[in-house]
Amino acid sequence: GNCYVTCEALYHLIGGKIAGWKPETLKHEGDTHWYLRHTSGMVLDPTVSQFKTMPDYTQGRGRGFLTKRPSHRARVLIEVMVWQT
Repeated sequence: GNCYVTCEALYHLIGGKIAGWKPETLKHEGDTHWYLRHTSGMVLDPTVSQFKTMPDYTQGRGRGFLTKRPSHRARVLIEVMVWQT
């Protein structure tokens, strides 16, 4: 249940669209799952360990986040991530 906010926070931390990243979603194990894809084709899925099976990323579709800037939840997570590095 945290894949959206985790991807949103990570997207902003690693440079977002300017750095070649875009958010994508797919249906997996009965729910919508968010992850990031780079223009090189590389998939970055920070919450994939929650699943019993690997998602089929070929089924993903590009999506946008609800806000252009990090949401409140994403800002809180960014603060935790940056503090721990």
